[in-house]
Amino acid sequence: MFMLKKLIAPFLLPPGFVILLLIAIGGWLRFRKKHAPSLCALATAAILWIISITPVADLLMGTLESDLVIPQHADGDVILMLGGGVYDKSPDFSGTGAPGPGTMERMVTAARLHLRLGVPIVISGGKVYKTGDSVAKVTHRFLMDLGIPPSELIIEERSRDTFENALYCKAICEKNGFSRPLLVTSGYHIKRALLCFKKVGLDVRPFPCAITTWPHKDYGWQGILPSAGALQTTAEALHERWGLLYYSLRY
Repeated sequence: MFMLKKLIAPFLLPPGFVILLLIAIGGWLRFRKKHAPSLCALATAAILWIISITPVADLLMGTLESDLVIPQHADGDVILMLGGGVYDKSPDFSGTGAPGPGTMERMVTAARLHLRLGVPIVISGGKVYKTGDSVAKVTHRFLMDLGIPPSELIIEERSRDTFENALYCKAICEKNGFSRPLLVTSGYHIKRALLCFKKVGLDVRPFPCAITTWPHKDYGWQGILPSAGALQTTAEALHERWGLLYYSLRY
């Protein structure tokens, strides 16, 4: 019964439910001898299924996370933490706004590094749009809630993208005399971040976090079932690939 539940559940929610609906529509159209629309619906279902399974999502993400190394003996005089989005107006017990999943992962890694090294954290991330608080301001509040003193936190809330993260972090490092910055961001984001920091002329030591792929990862039969999580991973990997292309051409 447990395994049956695990088999059925993915098709009761998107994208599995949408895939089943497309298959049903394709079958009905084929029964009505409308072959071209039927083929279109079935092909769409197949594509959606393929990009919604974990092995395919990991294959796309793995090209961004390959060759990453997490330093076991990190050494630096400042931690540069790049923001990854916030729920800017969500209610919270210590204020308004909360870090999004990407920011939360980076924030926890930055906090752990701070506790180990005792060096300041630069929280880099502004507002893409004009509503709500900046990524840096929300993350600053959470880090203080975790016990990190305000004197150890530096807010950079002007940046709107990765290139501006690099530009403004460089200015902070030069102003404060930091010469050995550690760069904390998601594993899939490291390549684009390093490209930007190299462009602005700041030498950083990458410290990737939240790596989701690794060699010989075991998927099992459930790996071929569609899931919203895998679809999200596919979207993130494609977004990052487009970002790398744009930044390579733009900068």
